[in-house]
Amino acid sequence: MSNQKVESLEALISKISYEIVSEGILEETEINKLLGVLANNGVYAMWVWARSRKDINDHALFNELMRVMKFVKEKSEEESFENYFQSISEDLHKLLFIKQLLEKTLIYARYHAKSLGD
Repeated sequence: MSNQKVESLEALISKISYEIVSEGILEETEINKLLGVLANNGVYAMWVWARSRKDINDHALFNELMRVMKFVKEKSEEESFENYFQSISEDLHKLLFIKQLLEKTLIYARYHAKSLGD
């Protein structure tokens, strides 16, 4: 991966993390819980946990996060998130990279939430 692409990815993560907070998709408490599930149980568990929460708009959240995850693997229009997350778990390197991207995005979102006083 070239330095230009890494810089573009960093800029995208910053933008998405801000939008997750500014558009009211997640509040600080929800971000912290998602980070906890992601860190302790992984990407698939985070997705399942978010889907189980009535207070989280999981569709809006994962559409935002997909903008980062597509750097590792694109999701087709017809593919469900269930199939997407199962398919990335078949490649450990891709799975770990997506986990890092999601952690960074949620950590930045937590800082945005703190700065906005949520």
